[in-house]
Amino acid sequence: MENRDRCPHCGALLLPGEKFCGQCGTPLTQNVGYASPTEVSAGGDWTVNSGTDANVSVNPGVGVNAGAVGSSGWRSGMRPGTIEQLRDFCAYNEMPLERMRFFVGEDYRQPRAFGIYRDGETFVVYKNKDDGSRAVRYNGPDEAYAVGELYDKLLDECHKRDIWPDGKPADFEKRVKSEKRRMIAIAMVAALLMATVAFIFMKIQARDHANDGYYRFNDAGIYYCYGGDWFYDDGYYDWVPVTYGPYDDYDDWSGYYMGDTYDRSWGYSDFESSAAWAQIQEEESRTTSSDYDSWSSNDTDWSSDW
Repeated sequence: MENRDRCPHCGALLLPGEKFCGQCGTPLTQNVGYASPTEVSAGGDWTVNSGTDANVSVNPGVGVNAGAVGSSGWRSGMRPGTIEQLRDFCAYNEMPLERMRFFVGEDYRQPRAFGIYRDGETFVVYKNKDDGSRAVRYNGPDEAYAVGELYDKLLDECHKRDIWPDGKPADFEKRVKSEKRRMIAIAMVAALLMATVAFIFMKIQARDHANDGYYRFNDAGIYYCYGGDWFYDDGYYDWVPVTYGPYDDYDDWSGYYMGDTYDRSWGYSDFESSAAWAQIQEEESRTTSSDYDSWSSNDTDWSSDW
């Protein structure tokens, strides 16, 4: 079997003597390395970094310091081909991997995580979904391919957040302007929709709470109605929830309505000073904040397999 090496840019398998990678077109020397300055300048598409060791060609579209070198042999502009090179790439770009939920070289078992690790002679690329289950993207002996899968996903997540560790595309500004126009149009439609929904919600809420207030029934304690939910105070214990009020039909017990403002002369406690009222306010506040505080258009889809 012929001795084969890998492209230092994309990790594709190469044959000795090839001058260009058949997958990404990277110029190569005859001993499967980076091209010499002469070979690179002849191609016209690559720039050359004249370091103290090997001459290194990097993609000018990457937009990072071509002289950056990692302990693994990774250099800025190079596509990582090993786990160590991926670590160097992330370190160079000062990525807070734990906060980003990426675990390089670690079999992390908690939900909501991407990762890669070595298991004997195989390499495993995985995604832990929000339900705790694991989707395995790759499990095999090809380290460069495994690293490439996670690297591409890492870049994809960065790009969604407008972070470009690999450099912005040449037509990025045009894309941004087009996207801004599209987002403005969407925002205008969304604002109109939200205003309509808010108006309808206010109407529904006003209707649901139209009968809120205190009610007396047969001088055996008083009731409080809040949005159709009933609470009762018998004068001995604090307000407690009950299954139903005095009558099922509001028209039948409207004559028992005492008002929506507490009066000390009634001889009972103020519902809006009770633990039941405090719990209602806490639940309503928590529901409102959790619906929006945890939402973001840039959030990762943790329910999908990748």
